[in-house]
Amino acid sequence: MKITRFALSLLAGIGTGCTTVPTAPPGSMSGLPNCFDTHYDRERGLFTIKNDVGDAANQQCLLTVGPRGDVESASRLTAGRYRVYLSNGGGGGAGGSLQGSSFGGGEGGGGGGGGGAGAMEIQATVNLTEGIYKLTIGAGGPGGTACQPVPGYGGGPGWAGSPSNMIRVATGEVVIGTPGADTYARPTRAQSERMAGKMDAHGGSGPGQASGGHGGSAETIGTADVAESGESKLASGRSGVGGAPGSVSETDKFSGAGGGGGATSAGHGGGGGGESPGQKDIAPERGTLGSGGGGGEGSATECGPGARGGHGYIALRPI
Repeated sequence: MKITRFALSLLAGIGTGCTTVPTAPPGSMSGLPNCFDTHYDRERGLFTIKNDVGDAANQQCLLTVGPRGDVESASRLTAGRYRVYLSNGGGGGAGGSLQGSSFGGGEGGGGGGGGGAGAMEIQATVNLTEGIYKLTIGAGGPGGTACQPVPGYGGGPGWAGSPSNMIRVATGEVVIGTPGADTYARPTRAQSERMAGKMDAHGGSGPGQASGGHGGSAETIGTADVAESGESKLASGRSGVGGAPGSVSETDKFSGAGGGGGATSAGHGGGGGGESPGQKDIAPERGTLGSGGGGGEGSATECGPGARGGHGYIALRPI
């Protein structure tokens, strides 16, 4: 479908600088907030989505750059050279699958859903001149749906996170990030599942990311990019790592744990959901700052949805 091809082309267009897109009409940006007022995380020194509103694919704001040598301000930057760090949203964790059921074309699978992949951070040194810049911060991909209790349907795959970018408003130039990120539309559930391929309860991932972990079946345990069983707060490490696979419980008493989401250089992946003796129904954790969401639990009698990936971020450091 045209919408599917459009979504894929946007996600595949990750690049930095020297890319021009049509300049948006000034009126379409008149209502955008100041990035420092609404999206600046002062503790971490970066711009990200701080308040979720509905289920938008991204949030946008305007960043003002004042004259070089101007007095420092809490609401804008000054012109000069900056090192920019940018991340798309992280992939959502997959939903869990019923143990002992047939899913994804295999027999006797089931277990915790795989964790989503962490987004790959990109960096660039840029010269910011005086003017207005628009930041588009990609939201984390939603978690996959819980399985359907019928043969052949495992937990739904997690969505890929939305792209991020920074645009110089006066020229429409993409300073860093994915061209078209500001007009990106998240695929529908049906489109996401078609793009994800095999329904094996794997977490969301996109170009520049390692694959999300797979569901906890005998065929997939140990084959994902992070080859450990899914446990709460499992994944950590470098930017762009894959989510862990989910696990399969040895007995029907406890559920297979969902895989942990892949980490980024700025945030830990979300832990997988599951159950443990004395502590029932641990919900999967959403990712932080571009990392992947945890996978949902899967037992012999029930299965849960995956958690959302972490929102993207943009950091600017003067050099």
